[in-house]
Amino acid sequence: MDLVQAFAYIRRDRHCLKKLGEIALFVVLCFVPVIGLIPLCVLLGYLAEIIHNVLNEYPRPLPEWDHVGEDVGKGVHVLLALAVYHLPLFVVAAFLYSFRSSISVSVFGGITYVGIVSALLPLLFVYLLFAWTLFTIGFIRYADSWDSGEFYRLGMILSTMQSNAALTLQWLIRALAASIALALLLPVILLGAVLFVPVYGYLAGAYGRRLRAVRMSHRQVAY
Repeated sequence: MDLVQAFAYIRRDRHCLKKLGEIALFVVLCFVPVIGLIPLCVLLGYLAEIIHNVLNEYPRPLPEWDHVGEDVGKGVHVLLALAVYHLPLFVVAAFLYSFRSSISVSVFGGITYVGIVSALLPLLFVYLLFAWTLFTIGFIRYADSWDSGEFYRLGMILSTMQSNAALTLQWLIRALAASIALALLLPVILLGAVLFVPVYGYLAGAYGRRLRAVRMSHRQVAY
């Protein structure tokens, strides 16, 4: 799970500029109202393929853009799982919005609202990290088997996270560092958003490869 490698491997693909250009096109199309969900599914499906390729140690993990229809189908499952994992955040956001609308416009009402938001923010951040980790493990399992049910086998996902706590923490630290670096690149023609797909895909795939190695070593010991 080398953070430098997550960026460097892209350049080893001689068609990387073409592939990144097509990612950029779909990123821009995501901002089109309503139909933007379709290119978003394409990107999520493409991301799943990167994870699959890294997980299986393909020499050139960046897939070709020659099966967009398949990417849409794969990406729909990922988008639905994302919505499910982040459902508590949507519920809290809806509560805060309705609460803000219902309280009186006064100094006391404003202080109350700020106090509630301040108390919830740390909890929401912890939940976001927790959900992100669970989702990534489910995403790895999905990219390995193409079975969308893998996203929702929470017992197995939690067991994987708990039994590989140190490895999971290593991945989380690297993923956070990559996210911060990519966020700094966002003003550069959305460069951060474009690079997020191959970088996150590599880190998740490498994490999955390490999880698989640990699982296989345990099986060998058992025998």
